[in-house]
Amino acid sequence: MQHPAATLVAPRPRTRPRTRRPGVQRLRDALVTAVALVLATTLLVAGTLLGLDGPAPWQASASTLVLAVVVLVAESRPLSARGQALPVSWGFLVALVALGPVGLALAVRAVPTLVRDLRRGAGPLALVVDGGAALSGVFTCAVVLDALLATGAPDGPALSDPRQWPAVLLAGATGLLVQWCCDAAARRVVDRRPRDLVRTGSTSGFLLTLAVIASAPVVVVSAEGGPWLLLLVCVPLGVVLVSSVIARRHERRAMVDDLTGLPNRDALLGATTRALRGAGSGATAGPGLLVVDLDHFKDVNDTLGHPVGDALLREVAGRLAAQAPPGAVVARLGGDEFGLLVPDGLDAESLALAVVEEMSRPLRVGELQVLLPASVGVARAPEHGTSAPSLLKSADVALYHAKEVRGRACTYADRRDVNSIERLRLLGDLGRAVERGELFVRYQPQVDPRTGVVAGVEALVRWHHPELGAVGPDRFIPLAEQSGLVAGVTAVVLDRALADAARWRAEGHRPTVSVNLSARLLTDHDLPSMVAEGLRRHRVEASALVLEVTETGIVSDAERAGSVVRRLRALGCGVAVDDYGTGQCSLTYLTDLEVDELKIDRSFVTGMTGDRARAVIVRSTIQMARELGLRVVAEGVADAATLQVLATLGCHLAQGEHVGDPMSADAVTDLLRSRGGRRAAAVPGQSAPALEDRPHERTVKTV
Repeated sequence: MQHPAATLVAPRPRTRPRTRRPGVQRLRDALVTAVALVLATTLLVAGTLLGLDGPAPWQASASTLVLAVVVLVAESRPLSARGQALPVSWGFLVALVALGPVGLALAVRAVPTLVRDLRRGAGPLALVVDGGAALSGVFTCAVVLDALLATGAPDGPALSDPRQWPAVLLAGATGLLVQWCCDAAARRVVDRRPRDLVRTGSTSGFLLTLAVIASAPVVVVSAEGGPWLLLLVCVPLGVVLVSSVIARRHERRAMVDDLTGLPNRDALLGATTRALRGAGSGATAGPGLLVVDLDHFKDVNDTLGHPVGDALLREVAGRLAAQAPPGAVVARLGGDEFGLLVPDGLDAESLALAVVEEMSRPLRVGELQVLLPASVGVARAPEHGTSAPSLLKSADVALYHAKEVRGRACTYADRRDVNSIERLRLLGDLGRAVERGELFVRYQPQVDPRTGVVAGVEALVRWHHPELGAVGPDRFIPLAEQSGLVAGVTAVVLDRALADAARWRAEGHRPTVSVNLSARLLTDHDLPSMVAEGLRRHRVEASALVLEVTETGIVSDAERAGSVVRRLRALGCGVAVDDYGTGQCSLTYLTDLEVDELKIDRSFVTGMTGDRARAVIVRSTIQMARELGLRVVAEGVADAATLQVLATLGCHLAQGEHVGDPMSADAVTDLLRSRGGRRAAAVPGQSAPALEDRPHERTVKTV
């Protein structure tokens, strides 16, 4: 079997996220709350006194009352995006401040806010802080407008002169800015929510704000013309503003994943850019970025269907959001890939391990329980990237290495980057190589150690890259398995091996041909059909083909693997357990699956003549296999002494560098024609039965 090299990256010991000392944190929160409470109370008292200083609200003109009703309706049902109210009614509210009385403007602004808080069961702190924040913009607008126009009239100045309109615009802009700042502070105090790094719709938001502020003088002039003129102006102006809000919502929706409701890739990149900017160029600890990928999600999605897959993704989104610390951004990058941005990069590794642990628990969708582990790549600023794209790229590189083992967390390291970029290039080239016929097959002979007769060959895939030359299987086989190209690669090897087997049989030679199967293919219910079609196309009997599976492939999904193995054996193909002794395959699996062959792993065979422990393992495996009626193949035979011992122990087949290196199909043909070319390596006089003499035995392969 081909043994790809895997880079195993051990996660660092789990540490608790850095947090401020509890006493200091509580003192800081208490001070912030006290300051906010004092400011909010001051605004409430000042607004009340300002309202009482002017005429009563019911003494206002008909136009002013109509305007107040419009504002009250808009404030009672505010339009919002991502939980933040949009300032649709602000232009009308500024006009109401300008026309007076100010008390009416304060009332229609504060009352809807307090009613909403009471309906959601807010406490006294929230009522005071939200009430003060609601009045802050109106109060600021009234003060600025009075200062600029210097009327001193509490019921509002007359604005018939267009030269006074810039003062209205400036007062409206200043009041809106103060309103936004106070709303953000209130959210921090009441909800304990940190600064939101996800911002969307900036262009349409600016245009909407500009339109809202610019509408104030228009509303003022139309109100002075009477209530009917005001209504005629308010209707088209309201339509324009609502259309702007809808456009802003669409722009925001383009930054949100429809399935999970999380921010998407673009939103995450924007949030990362803002977090990096907030950390500063000289910061030693910037934000951290995690990329989470669900292992085997495609298999689950194909088996259970897309509706179940979508439900699983929503469940995963909820779990990641629950694991995320305050201030973190959880986003869906696409497919089964998610991203987490944490403000403090020193918390990233512990969060990654927490995510891996959380995803090791089964997911429940209806009556189904699905195990969907996750691999996580981690990158921290500034050492792993100083821009959002570079930080995401580093996290992707780390994720690639984490997926070599799966269910692991891996932090980016510079030494892996160049190699990973090269592998990403190879991944694209590998897909084209399958189509262009750049892959070819070499065969390693398997001989009877007693007679030296070539009884079988193992097909090994090779790749000659048009620019890089020979690319080793340890470089491209892991890429094929992780990317889903392994089915195409296996199809090429199977087709070539069966074509050569047909040619050898036409000359009267009947060696078995072994083909390796990836663990991913072992759960593919279409595999038996592909094998049957290949046998039919090349007119080769099924008994000529041995399909090698690994222990990991058997135990990872025993039920589905068992179903596929039984269908392959029903065709008449042999099934071998490869690398036996290195995985978790028990005797129960061997008997339940009814495999034909065991291949003892080369780590036990190589050096067994000088290592008693290895010799005992090999001898016990051969004896057990023969008692079970399995055929045994030993891999890694490096010298004549090992071959002789295997013959004495009754091993059926042997392969390795002493028996023969991988060779072309033509070289195998010459070897089969000579047939005695390897007989010098055989051990004469041994009593191990030839395969032809024990047709009932199944095969056990010793690697």
